[in-house]
Formats: sequence, C-alpha cells, structure tokens
Amino acid sequence: MNWWEWLIYGAPWWLQAAGGAGLLIGAFVLLVRIFGLKTALQVGVPAAAIFAALVYGRRERQAGWNDAHAKGDRDADEAVERARAARYDADRRNADAGRLRDDDGYRRD
Repeated sequence: MNWWEWLIYGAPWWLQAAGGAGLLIGAFVLLVRIFGLKTALQVGVPAAAIFAALVYGRRERQAGWNDAHAKGDRDADEAVERARAARYDADRRNADAGRLRDDDGYRRD
C-alpha cells in the first residue's frame, strides 16, 4: 500500500475530516483578517459545503474499501473450506482398499 492509498483508505475518515477542518478554519480566519467577515462568509460557506461533500465521499469510499476487503476474506475462507471438504471426501473415498478395482466407466486397454 502506497502512502497515498494509506492516506485515502487507511487513515480514518474522521481524522482526515479533522485535518481538513483545521485547514478550512485557518483559511477562513485568514480571509476574515484580509478581506473582512462578509467576503469571508461568501467564500467560506460554499467552501464548507464542498468540504462536507468531500468528507462524506471519503467516508463512503472507506466503507466500500472495507466491505471489499471483508468480501475477499470471506471468499478466501470459503475457498479454503471447499478445498478442505474436497480433500476429506477424496480421503474418505480412497480409504476403502476394496474399491480400488471398481470400474469407473473408462476403458484402459
């Protein structure tokens, strides 16, 4: 996993949101000091709405990533169980030495 994949999928979404909110608040304070409250609000409110949408997207993306990993783990466990059952059935079938000469339907001349 690369550092950006860890940042997007590994770091909790709420930690990403807290970092982004800190940057957004810092930018808002800077805008208030430079341009005044009215202009800062005109810029800050849409920026906050966009930020909220991005946070929601990160949250959903991480949920999908976690679901995909859980599905992969379940599929791997199911494949292991199927292989274990097939080995058990083969061992059980081959345990009876009296059936070694049974006809399997194929001609071998």
